[in-house]
Amino acid sequence: MRLPDFWTGLAFAAFGLAIALIARGFPVPAGAASPRLFPTIIGAAMALMGAAIALRGLRSAADFTMPEWLGKPRRMALMAYLPLAIVVFALTAPTYGTIAVAVPIMIVHCMIYGLKPLPAVAMGLVAGTAIPLAFSELLGIPLPYGLIEGLL
Repeated sequence: MRLPDFWTGLAFAAFGLAIALIARGFPVPAGAASPRLFPTIIGAAMALMGAAIALRGLRSAADFTMPEWLGKPRRMALMAYLPLAIVVFALTAPTYGTIAVAVPIMIVHCMIYGLKPLPAVAMGLVAGTAIPLAFSELLGIPLPYGLIEGLL
């Protein structure tokens, strides 16, 4: 099964090309190494390696078989839920707060994963509260508190 290699390689090649093209717009100071040198090299290397992976994946695409998880609704829901949860978190956490958004996201994830409602709520409350607090209090990474700012 090499068709996913084709798409992954194509994505890396496009991303690398975009990096290299964006880096060309960086300013060039006189008499010094340009700040666009390193991103251009990295972008070009990503584009070349991605193209190589895509070509290798395309050559063996005839051996492609559908993955086993594709026919299982719970696994498909888990695969779809992750990017959706990331988008919802990114759009709502700055307004409502990290904990207020993380808890329901964790609860729904646990329910899709197969936990019963009470353990899912318990896991969502613990993980959705402990992880953001660890990031903000222990690691010093500021996260938006939002609605619960006065309670912490």
